[in-house]
Order: sequence, then structure tokens, then C-alpha cells
Amino acid sequence: MSNKIEVPLELAHITLKNRVIRSAVHSFLADKDGYMTEAEYQMYETLAKNGVGTIITGHCCVDPRGRANPEQVNIYEDSFAEQFRRAAAIAHAADVRFIPQLSHAGPRAIDQDDLADVVARPLKKDREARMLTLEEIQAIEQRFIAAAVRLQATGVDGVQLHAAHSYLLSRFIDPTFNQRTDIYGGCVENRFRMTERIICGIKEACGETFPVLIKINLDTKAEDHASYHEDMVWILQRCRALGVELVELSGVDFINQPRTDTLYYLDEAKILKAAVPEQPMSLVGGVRSLDDMDNVLGAGLDAVSLGRALIAEPDFVVKQLSGGEPSVCVSCSRCFVLPHMHPGIRCVWAWKAEKARQKAARTTEA
Repeated sequence: MSNKIEVPLELAHITLKNRVIRSAVHSFLADKDGYMTEAEYQMYETLAKNGVGTIITGHCCVDPRGRANPEQVNIYEDSFAEQFRRAAAIAHAADVRFIPQLSHAGPRAIDQDDLADVVARPLKKDREARMLTLEEIQAIEQRFIAAAVRLQATGVDGVQLHAAHSYLLSRFIDPTFNQRTDIYGGCVENRFRMTERIICGIKEACGETFPVLIKINLDTKAEDHASYHEDMVWILQRCRALGVELVELSGVDFINQPRTDTLYYLDEAKILKAAVPEQPMSLVGGVRSLDDMDNVLGAGLDAVSLGRALIAEPDFVVKQLSGGEPSVCVSCSRCFVLPHMHPGIRCVWAWKAEKARQKAARTTEA
């Protein structure tokens, strides 16, 4: 039985008790005003007690104009900060690190008639996005920085910037979306400028020792994959120079991967890690067993991140270390749909179990 994942990970300014990270996944558990519910706190307690060494929260909204979901946790005003103190304390009671993820939805924002993107473009449902102005970009940068300052005061262990999955920061980085011709577009240095300014701003406001992490796509939908690989090497080198604690590597198309596939992005992640070995990295995407976790660490990555496997089985890590079967997760991605139909339920297996429970209750009553 492997114990690679149980080895502590010492980063520049923080030590993780093991190599298992709960990757940011939207919980759909906040109330309509952007506050955590008791169900969300319970979710964090369950994860903390079941083998996860670090919890990264679902994406937290830094700007009222950039909210992605009606059940999303907010952190764009001081009134939202105190809830993170309680959540961090829950994690810390189990010696687990607690790191909120900061996000702006860009043109994916809800409840907005005036949608803005990196450049002007048509959107779904016959909607249009205009191009963000320089003043608006810099105002959003300050929103990220202010959110980090609020969170630091609550005792969290750092913040992660959401620069993946077509949210605003990733849209600036990826040439698929960014065709700007000013200082925020063109070369990779310009496309990374917004993210870099946020990192530097957080470090200046919170101190150099306050951990800043990033989640980023290691691939692109653009045709020039070779050029994007070179961009990623530059970005990883730049992250190292800026003092980014850990880069979590993900991909643009994890939802569309075949259900039988695992470790979707390991080959490219291994190449990137070899190119920039001094930058700590984790990998998320298709991790379904202890062997998968071992393969990620064996490829040179510093940690392994879990998303849907922990939605399906919050005790997945404990089961794996006890010799359990691979995850019951079948990568159906119903976890992005079910909460809208059945609030509080994310996994299809939990939904089936609830239906069986209700059927049994009806039978008993009859």
C-alpha cells in the first residue's frame, strides 16, 4: 500500500500535512445573499476529517459585477469576511489548510445587462459583450487584492486565483479569448499582466509571506498548441519569480473527456514540471484511485488535487488508503446540473440513494 500522498509538503511559506488537495469545486450551498450555509460548513468538516490535507474553497466572487452563480459565496465586501473565519477554524481543527479561491466571472456573470469581456464578442442567447476598458481592468485587479486583504484578517492560509475554465483571468491569459492590442494583449507577458498585477498587489498588501496560489489551464482551444506550451513555461517561470506558492494545473475540456479516461493532463503536466522543476505544482483532472495519485506524484508533481471524486465520495482518500476500490465517480458531470433540480444534492449517486430512501419511507408508511 502506497503512502506517497501522506508525506507532508513544505512550500515556501506554508506546510501541508499531506499531498492531497481538495480542488475548488462550486458547492451550490451558499444562500442567495452569498453567505455560507450550515450545509457548506458541514461539507468542509467532512472533508477535513477524511484525509484531505488542504481545502480550496469553491470560487468566491470578488466583484458584484462578476458573480457566476446565485449560490456563490461572496467576498467583495467586508460583511462577507467573517464566515471564512468559521470555515477556516473548522479545517484547522483537523490540521487542514484552508484556502479560498478568488474569481471573477467576466462575461459569464449573472444578473448583468452590461456584460464585458477581454474583447467585444457575441455571447450565447443572442447577447453581446463589450470590451473592458483599461480603467475597468485595473478596478477589477483592486477587487481581487481587496478580497485577499479581507480574507487574510480571518485567519485563512492563503488565497488561490482562479485563472482556469474560461473565467476572467483565464480569458486574458488564453489567446483563444484575448485579441487585445494594448498592454493586456498580444504577447504572453501582456496576457499574463492582469494576473501578475494581482499577485504583486496581494503580496504588497498582505506581505510576501502570505501564500498566493493559482489554478490555470495547461492547454488551450487555440490551434497553436506548441506556442501555448511555450507560454505556459514562461508563466510557470514567472510564477516562481513572483513567489507563487503552488500552481494547480487543470485543462479547458475536463467536462468533455471520455468517462473511461483518467489523468487527462498528466503527460503535459509532467513536461511542464520538468521544464520548471523549482515551481511547486499540483494536478487535477481524472484522478480516480490511489494508483492515479501515485502516478501524479511519480511524474514529479508535488501534490495531487481532487474534485469530482470528493463530490461523489467525501471519504474517498480514507477509502483509498484502506485498500478500497477506485472512485464511484463516472465523470458524468451531473454534479453541475443536479443542484438546480435537487438543492443540496450534487452527485448522481447521492440522488439515487435519496430516491431509494424516499421510496423505502413511502413503503413503510403504506
